[in-house]
Amino acid sequence: MSAVVAFDPIETLLAAARPVVFGAIACESVARSDGAIEAATPGESLREAVSRMWWRKVGALPVLADGRLAGALAEDDLLHLLADRLRERAEAVAVTGGDLVIWESLLENTTVRDAMTPLADLAAVRAGTSLLAAIETSFGPTATRRRKSYLFALDENGAPLRVISFRDIARYLVRLYDGETPAAAFAKPGLYAEARRLAWPVLDLSLGTLLDHERLGSRPEPLGDAADAPETIARMVDHALGYAIVAAKGGALRGICTRHDVLGALNNPFVRLEALRAERLMSEPVKTVSEVDTLCGLFKMMAIEGFRHMPLVDDDDRVTRVISMWQGIGMLAHSRPESQ
Repeated sequence: MSAVVAFDPIETLLAAARPVVFGAIACESVARSDGAIEAATPGESLREAVSRMWWRKVGALPVLADGRLAGALAEDDLLHLLADRLRERAEAVAVTGGDLVIWESLLENTTVRDAMTPLADLAAVRAGTSLLAAIETSFGPTATRRRKSYLFALDENGAPLRVISFRDIARYLVRLYDGETPAAAFAKPGLYAEARRLAWPVLDLSLGTLLDHERLGSRPEPLGDAADAPETIARMVDHALGYAIVAAKGGALRGICTRHDVLGALNNPFVRLEALRAERLMSEPVKTVSEVDTLCGLFKMMAIEGFRHMPLVDDDDRVTRVISMWQGIGMLAHSRPESQ
């Protein structure tokens, strides 16, 4: 006897939209193309690469060997390497405490090779691959326990032509909704109007509707604002989330720590472990969304202001979910396995 699968109106809507909204456009067409791609080599000093990432305002560096993509160094890689070193040297960390100098006692003599994600664990595709197929490569298990938060479009020789962030994809969706995406970007002229027609009802969905269908976000596990550096970093790598919500006494939302905050702290060559305590590392105040906000509104905030994680609050301003850009794009473009 065959199993009865409950009708899911959200999935039906997304299934109709995916092939045109994401499948009729090449992945590299949504990326910014201003200037040469900033890259690194495996043997480069990690501290120097971190400094370039911060000053160049890039979240990931392709790592090249003989001109071909060999891996990538992203903010998530720095976070995981730091978490691993804190665990490995827990005894020394406990003795020295917040005065420990990170680049001298945790990340000394490290190179890009020590932190980078290898090519086999990247979302790397040939230029011309549809955005839908490229996004699909970002999901599934990895050996490094890290999310594939960037797409790499390669030429025929394996060299990166574009580095595509999920922020780029959010920006594309907003521009499509507003009629600002060039029609020429689509595989066939008639598909532009069809993509807009299908994108409107999807991006007009409220966050509350998506939550009712269990489609969006992760439940928060707040840190106290007095959390020390090892606890703060460990929480950020839990479940590969890349952030930590910080709550004041009484449970009120106070701040959020992200991978980007860690990158900013590590840009200082003399940074001490004290700087990675929750209270020191977090960004505040925190912008939030509510159940009445739409997906389009969420993506506009993420695309324009650069937020990768948005806390969703209830009527009493309590955080009920945290929505990441990776999760939001994945919900739209990545199909769920069918129920058995």
